[in-house]
Amino acid sequence: MERKIYDDFRNPGMEYRGKPFWAWNGKLDKNELLKQIDIIKEMGFGGFFMHSRTGLETEYLGEEWFELINACSDHAKEEGLEAWLYDEDRWPSGSAGGIVTREEKYRASFLQMELYGKESRKACQWENAVAVFAVTLKEGMLLLEREVEETTFLQEEEVLVGFYIKESECREVYNGYTYLDTMQQEAVEKFIEATHEKYAQNCGERLGKDIQGIFTDEPHRGALFSTFSEGRENAVPFTPGLFETFEERFGYDLKEKLPELFLKTAGSGLSRVTRDYIELCQELFLENFAVPIQSWLRKKNMLFTGHVLHEDSLTAQTVMQGSLMRFYEYMDYPGVDVLSEGNRCYWIVKQVVSVARQLNKKWVLSELYGCTGWQMSLQDYKYAGDWQALFGITLRCPHLSWYTMKGEAKRDYPASIFHQSAWYREYACLEDYFSRIHVLMTEGTADCSLLVLNPIESVWARAYAGAFEVLSARDEEIQRLEKQYTEVFERLVRRRIDFDYGEEDILSRHGRVEAGVLLVGEGSYRKVLIAGMDTMRASTLALLQEFNRQGGQLIFLGEAPKFIDVRPSEKAAELAGKAWQLNWEEDFEGICASGNEIGVEGAAGSHILAQVRSLAKEKAVFLLNTDRNTSFSNVRIDLGIGNKAELWDARTGERTEVNTFNRDGRLICFLDFDKAEERLLLIDCREGYRENTDTSSYSYRLEEENICVLDMVTVITPENRVIPRQEVLRADRCLRTEFGYPWRSGEMLQPWYEKKQMEVWDKGSKDKGNSDKENKDKENSDKENKDKENRNEESKDKIHKITLRYDFYTEILPAELSVAIESLDKVLKISLNGKEINRESTGKWIDICYDRVRIPAEDLSIGENTLEVICEYGRTGGIEAVYLLGYFGVSLQEENRKAVLTELPKTLRIGDITSQGLPFYSGKLSYLTEGIINGSREKGESRESSNGRLLVSLGDFGGACVKLIGEEEKILAFPPFKAEIAGLREIQLVFTRRNTFGPLHQLPAKAAAYGPDNFMTTGEQWSEGYVLLPQGLFTQPEIRFPDGKNR
Repeated sequence: MERKIYDDFRNPGMEYRGKPFWAWNGKLDKNELLKQIDIIKEMGFGGFFMHSRTGLETEYLGEEWFELINACSDHAKEEGLEAWLYDEDRWPSGSAGGIVTREEKYRASFLQMELYGKESRKACQWENAVAVFAVTLKEGMLLLEREVEETTFLQEEEVLVGFYIKESECREVYNGYTYLDTMQQEAVEKFIEATHEKYAQNCGERLGKDIQGIFTDEPHRGALFSTFSEGRENAVPFTPGLFETFEERFGYDLKEKLPELFLKTAGSGLSRVTRDYIELCQELFLENFAVPIQSWLRKKNMLFTGHVLHEDSLTAQTVMQGSLMRFYEYMDYPGVDVLSEGNRCYWIVKQVVSVARQLNKKWVLSELYGCTGWQMSLQDYKYAGDWQALFGITLRCPHLSWYTMKGEAKRDYPASIFHQSAWYREYACLEDYFSRIHVLMTEGTADCSLLVLNPIESVWARAYAGAFEVLSARDEEIQRLEKQYTEVFERLVRRRIDFDYGEEDILSRHGRVEAGVLLVGEGSYRKVLIAGMDTMRASTLALLQEFNRQGGQLIFLGEAPKFIDVRPSEKAAELAGKAWQLNWEEDFEGICASGNEIGVEGAAGSHILAQVRSLAKEKAVFLLNTDRNTSFSNVRIDLGIGNKAELWDARTGERTEVNTFNRDGRLICFLDFDKAEERLLLIDCREGYRENTDTSSYSYRLEEENICVLDMVTVITPENRVIPRQEVLRADRCLRTEFGYPWRSGEMLQPWYEKKQMEVWDKGSKDKGNSDKENKDKENSDKENKDKENRNEESKDKIHKITLRYDFYTEILPAELSVAIESLDKVLKISLNGKEINRESTGKWIDICYDRVRIPAEDLSIGENTLEVICEYGRTGGIEAVYLLGYFGVSLQEENRKAVLTELPKTLRIGDITSQGLPFYSGKLSYLTEGIINGSREKGESRESSNGRLLVSLGDFGGACVKLIGEEEKILAFPPFKAEIAGLREIQLVFTRRNTFGPLHQLPAKAAAYGPDNFMTTGEQWSEGYVLLPQGLFTQPEIRFPDGKNR
């Protein structure tokens, strides 16, 4: 662990600290605002969101408003705090406090159904109807439907249903107007013009610099089949042009299917029309609200954060938006709203964190503590925040810090987490605590290899008028889906099995399968769990089929989906027949587990949850007792693979070593957990680790040039198809698949045999027309020759011209630099940064297959460089790594994934050299002993007192052997590693070539046996970063005079 991270842990910076909603809710005074900023800093916060709230007297978006915004952002800058904007007058975001929706054409509207029985048929408003149908219902379910006119004769069993466009009603919360039509492009443009552009005009260059970004709060596309937020149970959100757009995208006329949209259908209860309608509303909301705002903010170099409505359940999402996970994609800091003290909807955070992991978003926001009341203690605030931090929240937005308590403001979702509370001066300890957790839990990557498919679209397909009661499910089948969704989550997290959700639309755009691993953006999964889904997208099915074909592990829990794109299909069941199939009563968790999970024994096991982050050489473990009423003592914790553990105390910033022992290769400790207590541990996982407390450094000499391995390559085929950057052997397999060649392996045909076979087949083809005397039977001859032709065509070693691009980075410009390339005779052209270089060999390197080619120093650039190799590629060829050679250092960055050329270190410390600029070096290295001897020489003694002879004893080291060099040379190859030598000048380590030629990506680094498969591991046994063996002197050599005196 780098010292900077521990320094940050002890004293977290502002980026790790909470930023509260600062409620601007009275007549604002500049001096009072600046004073309150100082209090915000005193309370341990890292900034604030300037948020208009109930009671605001200063004109919203008026001249004074912007003057105060600027004054506060300027003062925040002076105090080292982050200033953020909020895009609405109160909430939900969109109407600009009613400024936009003064114009009726920008107002939200609904498509509403009215049902007319026999007695009320005359009430049907034919002239205003979009369409009117006669329908036959049985127990409230739709059996038959037909569109009718006013003069149509109705059957006895038929009732009328009419469909109408209804505008949203004006309400005071929008200052006498309505909410915005967020699915309409022009309406959202007006919102941006009224709000965002005003900030741009008045705040100028502060945007994107002093003012970080904008919080959007609870935007939505209108309630669907619910009375929540101005909706109705018999209505769905609507926007002008929706019918036309629907037909363009889904290929059928929605007006002809309106009864099926609103009424529950007999039979399966699933409706493709309803699913498609919700999908269209989702797309329009994203295209016309999320994307334009994201685009505007990016042009201003600002960040997009906030949360959308509403997260707590699949039903809540369906009612107000569709799938919240899809909105998170467009936010820089995606967020959620976790209301109340007792909210245990843990999956809220899991959903947003899943997208953040997959799309590489470090900061995940939670608006928390809303609706919690004045009675909250600091302990209560900790409890409410702990589980969110555990599951991945890294940016806290406490709700709420009031400017004033005047009037109605004092009832605006108290308490005020501000100077109005007696404990405000003590509050900083809470922010210190959480920000320390954020420091550690934003490092590295999650140890997660399981993807759980999100079944949200199954709820969509079961939606109808009457399916929901506000934000809860009334329909029994939707209740089942909710129950199963919750059960899967609870059972996995109680076993500390980490996972990400897979949202089907995100999968369709970001998902792919490579080498048996399902990749979703940055996420990498070896296993996929399908549970509680009634319908699945065809694109998801195709992805899972390919995953299964490549050896990925599919787990079907319960029944497989019986519908594909809401159409009956057996395809998912057929796929399930090739995978794990388990009942809900079975231990599916055991199949889902990776084997890396943290083990907790005894009664505490179901209460203590865990989160693991994998760092370069360590892993961070966050353990949390979620039981607020029970303590657990002497709990046995299995920490997995590791050497030692430190307890990092988020309350104090201190760290202490934990007593551990190793059992069957796993690190074990015993810990106590008080009620709702947390434990943060850092586990050292370095292979061959030996602790070294010696900070001295010594001069050294390399016998060979240093090496930088370039084994990540981008391939361009003759048809200009690009095979994305990846490890060379994986890229080679992709290319061989492209050309129809079998993959290379230890069991591939020998090249000489292939050549011989081609000669035989070629001869057979030429002899095809020979007389019957050369054949026993003409018919057999023709067949044989035809087979030969086919084999010849398939196996012919056609020569392709391909382009290989190896990127590397440098912080220096080495005076001399070479590259070692295999099979130089197949290379047609070499270029560096677009400039062709002389590909003439300047000599061999290590093996006759490698030629050295000089790289002109003048063609190098600080930063990124691209080495391009155009070469011939045939069936017997292959893509391999290339090697930079020279007297430079190499720094491994970004979790060991990125190698950067640096200055060669002037000295080396006792310890592993792979972290000292020599990660790939595999030659001989001599520690020059003058410093070592001088450092251990006893006062008043001299070399001559023993005729220059010394007894040298070595402790632990990494290498093949050691050579002592003085007036003679002595090789230490076997224990005990000690010898007497005169005139000692060097202690030379002779290394193995492991850290040059690999395997460089295998986990764990050491295996019981080695073969070709070790270089193409997958899943948990593969690392995108380099996995190296420690090398060097791990302990200070002991040097004595032969008479026993310490030297």
